[in-house]
Formats: sequence, structure tokens, C-alpha cells
Amino acid sequence: MRFSILASGSTGNAILVETDQTRILVDAGLSGKQIEAQLRDVDVDPKSIDAILVTHEHSDHIRGLGVMARRFKIPVYANAQTWRELDKLCGPIDSDQKFHFERGKVITLGDVDIESYGLSHDAREPMSFCFYHEGKKLGLATDLGYVSSKIKGILRCSD
Repeated sequence: MRFSILASGSTGNAILVETDQTRILVDAGLSGKQIEAQLRDVDVDPKSIDAILVTHEHSDHIRGLGVMARRFKIPVYANAQTWRELDKLCGPIDSDQKFHFERGKVITLGDVDIESYGLSHDAREPMSFCFYHEGKKLGLATDLGYVSSKIKGILRCSD
């Protein structure tokens, strides 16, 4: 499992998590053009992205979401509260590309298991993710308002 931080900060956030079989984009907070350029910089064709996971609805996390989803027909995963905001902010995304991924759940995309968890931030229902592949764990945490003992426990033993 590999990851590339394509952008991080108030001007935009996007992280690529990939294995030899699966490519997942966490957030799409740059313009669609910028995300495409960043992906190409790490030798990834945007058409090869299997899913976009959304942590929350702030513009520095979703700016290019609608464009990327529509242009490349990428499935998008977010929780119900975040979807309520995304529907207003990102333009139309086909219903067959919209998936619910609630906090505290685990889903499998390709050969990666993904656990979602809630965190403290000033958004509707912010969450982040831990990725599991071949006995390894990648823990992500963005925009933490507070690092609780629960978050420390979730991220413990990350590789």
C-alpha cells in the first residue's frame, strides 16, 4: 500500500491511497484540472481512480469533486449528512456513482478494507479513514479540532 499527499492545507486537500489493484482518492479539494495534474505527477491516470472518499463538505476538500466524478465516472463515498451538503455544492452526480459510507463502518474497495471514524471538526459529520491491506494499516486524520484518546486509539498501530 502506498500513499501520496497531492495537496494539504487551506487551499486544497487530496490524498491518493493505492495498491497494485486499487486506487482511492481521499478528498478532491483542488480544481479538477489541478487534481489531474497532481495525479499525473505521481504517474497515475485519473481514469484509473476506483473511488473518491469524502471526509467532509468544506470547499478545500471538495472543490474538484463534482468535476472528477462526472469526467471520469468515479464512484463517490460520503456519509448521509455530508451528502446533504454535497448535493448542493458539487453539482449533479449520477445516482449510480453515489454511495453512503457511514462513520464507524468498514467497507472493502478492491483489495483494501477501509474503516471510517468520526472526529472533531466544524462540519456536519466529519470523518476520516484507516486503510488495511496485506497486514498493513494506514491511518489518516485531517482537520482535527481535538485529538481525543479515542482518535489516538484508532490511529494506534498504524504503519
